[in-house]
Amino acid sequence: MRFQDAVANSNDVRDCYQAGLQALLERDKNRLSCNDPRKITGSLHLDVAVAQLYPNAARWDYGIGIKKTEAKDEAIWVEVHPADANQIPRMIDKLAWLKNWLNGSAPNLMVITKNDSPYVWVASGRVSFQKSSPQAKRLALAGIKFPQEHYRIETR
Repeated sequence: MRFQDAVANSNDVRDCYQAGLQALLERDKNRLSCNDPRKITGSLHLDVAVAQLYPNAARWDYGIGIKKTEAKDEAIWVEVHPADANQIPRMIDKLAWLKNWLNGSAPNLMVITKNDSPYVWVASGRVSFQKSSPQAKRLALAGIKFPQEHYRIETR
């Protein structure tokens, strides 16, 4: 399934698909790069799209579709957030919300979510804790990639 179709089949975000990285705020878009931008099939500003439906939820920021074959995309989920160790519980809450939302409201998006490290934390500033810290281990156990100031999207 393609990312665009998976978004269109998800009631909460049905009309929120945008081509390429157009759904991302400019400052957040500048924190990402990829080796083949033509393989970015689309994006979704999830936080904005569902803010009225889930106003008090710890919402995740973005979904991004990456072309794998002519008919199949993979999705990754990107959160741009301060990268302080004290934010790890907040990030874990955001991931729990995202997984619940995907499973309950967007099963087609869940199906195309990349199997290997689909939940990406992009630092909105400097990363203030080490990869070898207990906090980083907790983050990894939750399934969130260690935060990076710049994230390179794999499009191979």
